[in-house]
Amino acid sequence: MHTITTDRVASSSLRLSNRHSEDGIDRTEHFVGAMKLSIRIICALLFVHLCFAAPNSNRYDDEDSRENSIAAVEQGKQVHQFDLLIFTQRWPITACYEWRETGKEHICGLPTPATVWTIHGIWPTKLNTIGPAFCNKSAIFDVSQLSPIEPQLEAHWVNVEKNKPDDSLWEHEWLKHGTCAAEAIEQLNTEAKYFGQGLSWLEQHSVSAAFATNGDIKPGFNYSLPTLNKALYDYYGKNVAIECFFDRKTHQQFLNEVRICFDKQLQSADCDGIVGLERIVLPNSRVGTVISNCNAAKPIFYPDAVPKKQEKKEEDEEEVSQSDRDVVYETVYEISDGKTEIEVILV
Repeated sequence: MHTITTDRVASSSLRLSNRHSEDGIDRTEHFVGAMKLSIRIICALLFVHLCFAAPNSNRYDDEDSRENSIAAVEQGKQVHQFDLLIFTQRWPITACYEWRETGKEHICGLPTPATVWTIHGIWPTKLNTIGPAFCNKSAIFDVSQLSPIEPQLEAHWVNVEKNKPDDSLWEHEWLKHGTCAAEAIEQLNTEAKYFGQGLSWLEQHSVSAAFATNGDIKPGFNYSLPTLNKALYDYYGKNVAIECFFDRKTHQQFLNEVRICFDKQLQSADCDGIVGLERIVLPNSRVGTVISNCNAAKPIFYPDAVPKKQEKKEEDEEEVSQSDRDVVYETVYEISDGKTEIEVILV
């Protein structure tokens, strides 16, 4: 009897223990299930908030500081960011010489008269970055849109590369640079407006006028970088950029381009932040610095004619050492500052 009672008690205790264990497992599973459901609900609410919540009004406040490769989105359209418009004028004689010297088959041609500054282009530019460029990949250049101003373009927006079609420079400038300006500036949003603005700026801001008004700088002489910069700064009232072409054969530098900058409201601006044209310190200069790629320690030749092709030197010809060239450069520099009418072409 005692044994049977003890067995029954043990059996009852075991069943009770199993029941408590099962209840514990059920409660744990219920808790885990509730937690999973809560997490799903929170994730779903967060997803809905991110997808449908109104955008922050400050979302694009820092767009202007982004790199060229990142575009803003405005009304569903991609807009390539830039800070300045660089209006580039070039000296066609240097441009012609540079083209001829960079390819054996290159033939250059000059406008009539040749001694006038012409337009290279209007280039939207992000500070300290190259570009943007080719902003509309589907754009097609239509020269017929330029018919009313084509005679002026032929005279002032000259293609010196005679190996190419006459309008190839216009096509290149519009597709590479004009399409980017057209995205952001209404006054430049068609071919006619873009090229017309270039002609207007040339008339108002000609480098020829700047050199004639300040410093009486004429082709055919060498000038120092401070002299050129002073004439341009005094005329424009802004820091422009001066670009030189370096002739590897003669180790001479030629005045090539002058770049004048405008903001997106088409108002004149300083040309700081142009890649490849950094500020150079000019000792004993009133301006102090100049934006240029030219060597400030050497003279800059402002040519009045395209230099003649030089004959190949004989193998036994004595080579001119670099030190000799430096002496010749210094001599030319002194002569040019005195404006003695001597044309010197180093060989």
